[in-house]
Amino acid sequence: MILAAISSGGGGRAEETGILELTPPKTDALSSTRATCRDLRERTRDLDGEGPERVDLSVVGSLTLVQFDGALAYLALCSPPDPQVLCVSYSTNGMKEGDLVIASGNYRRPDPDHVLLDPCLASSPR
Repeated sequence: MILAAISSGGGGRAEETGILELTPPKTDALSSTRATCRDLRERTRDLDGEGPERVDLSVVGSLTLVQFDGALAYLALCSPPDPQVLCVSYSTNGMKEGDLVIASGNYRRPDPDHVLLDPCLASSPR
């Protein structure tokens, strides 16, 4: 409807072109949840990482793996008995194993002991 109103030169009032009928798109992001490796299992107990709406999660922990395949960066943090987190990003940003990071991204939970954040951004929490 908006394209029709623009291409017609806007010859009518907004009410006539249907512009006022449109509502802003509903965001698919829920409020972000923050966790550390230690409290990750508890903080995500009630999160639905498989539903139709996006759930964002931020996790603070030390990197246990940093790999880059030329296109994607794979950053892992947290160690058992805590759930392990895989952050899929586009750059390692010079981060190394052992660095303390905050990884934030779209939350998925393939099983109780693993969390996938994809897409994800990681940086120093300082």
